[in-house]
Amino acid sequence: FNCVHHIKFRTIKIKELKNMELLKNDKVEENIVELEFKVPADEFETAISKVFRKANADITVPGFRKGKAPRSVVEKMYGAEMFFNDAIDELLPQAYEDAVKEAGLKVVARPEIEVTEVSKEDGFTVKAKLTTYPVVTIGEYKGLKAEKKAIEVTDEVIAGELENMQNRNARLVSVDDRAAQNGDIA
Repeated sequence: FNCVHHIKFRTIKIKELKNMELLKNDKVEENIVELEFKVPADEFETAISKVFRKANADITVPGFRKGKAPRSVVEKMYGAEMFFNDAIDELLPQAYEDAVKEAGLKVVARPEIEVTEVSKEDGFTVKAKLTTYPVVTIGEYKGLKAEKKAIEVTDEVIAGELENMQNRNARLVSVDDRAAQNGDIA
């Protein structure tokens, strides 16, 4: 069961996951880190129950009123994995946040997340590839000297700039008393 998840980041803090376990914290590149963490079966089971209670109102099972079928019957009919994705979506944002906090990372961008293992007995395991702030080391900067280049300004450069300024600030004046001459704008 492999799937890639896009985390819906929430601003509301969910309860901290008590037993979230950070399995791996490897630096892959300069500022790329790969985390692997596991959410235990008890937390996963709680999330599955919560998702079942939400979804049960819309589930129809022959022989039961709508929304009144027991979970065991629904799981037999549709499969135990029916609620896994929703339960993972429920737990993943907080589990990710807890794993980043435990690893002591400062994340810059959204992570690439892959759920690698899912089972009712073991919970689920996630691999996350994160981009963190780069480590900057400042070398010796005191006492550095910079050369100041002297710019030579000639009379021709000054005259050219003054002519450009005159042309930019010149106004057009209408002339009605004579014919057009060379240099006039028609």
